Amino acid sequence: MKVKRFLLIVFVLALGGYGYAQFTGDGSKATIIGSDHDLSDNFTGATAVCEFCHVPHKLSNPTLIVPLLWNVQVKAGPYSTYGSTGASTFNATDIRDPSTASSTNGAAYMSLLCLSCHDGTVTQSNFYQITSGMGGAGSISPPNIGEQSSAGLSNDHPVDFTYSAALATEDGGLRTPTEGASVRIPYVGAGNLPLFKDTASATSGRVECATCHNPHNQSPNGSGKFLRMSNNASALCLNCHST
Repeated sequence: MKVKRFLLIVFVLALGGYGYAQFTGDGSKATIIGSDHDLSDNFTGATAVCEFCHVPHKLSNPTLIVPLLWNVQVKAGPYSTYGSTGASTFNATDIRDPSTASSTNGAAYMSLLCLSCHDGTVTQSNFYQITSGMGGAGSISPPNIGEQSSAGLSNDHPVDFTYSAALATEDGGLRTPTEGASVRIPYVGAGNLPLFKDTASATSGRVECATCHNPHNQSPNGSGKFLRMSNNASALCLNCHST
């Protein structure tokens, strides 16, 4: 009994290790039903919705620990990043290829998981586990993020970089974000866009795809495109780029 109890504690701690990277402010997950992220119409006889991205009994694959019980095979990369193909005025110096995501680079998963679908065609063979509710054969061709001819992010708004008070000061045109080891999920701006930590003890957060996009809600505040806030009059842009 003691051995079983010990193993249970270890398993719970293993799950909890990714808690720092999980944003829980998406609101009702039921809003995904009928949205562009509801893939059930793309597979014959499918009745499930959540299982196309998550499976309840999968923690990892043999070679890569993947959080959020993710069910879509993660691409190996590499991905070219903003500024990597030429000169850039970008002040952050720690921008990363999201495929470097790991237990110590936890924030990167919030972009890498998006790329597991938005970097090519997804078929049944792309899922780690096929549940009975996922139906039979089918496929989807999600819009590619970034460069259309290759796996690259060099022509997109940069992701997977630290957004700190120091960066805001250096840039001179950014809002100062919340920071500190005691802050579970830092935020930036009046719209409270979330930043994501690599580890629980990190004092600054990083900009990832999920900073601007809520994958569970296609039209929060009527914004569409899964944006966390409306970009009318560039409101989302100005949430961070204040001057």
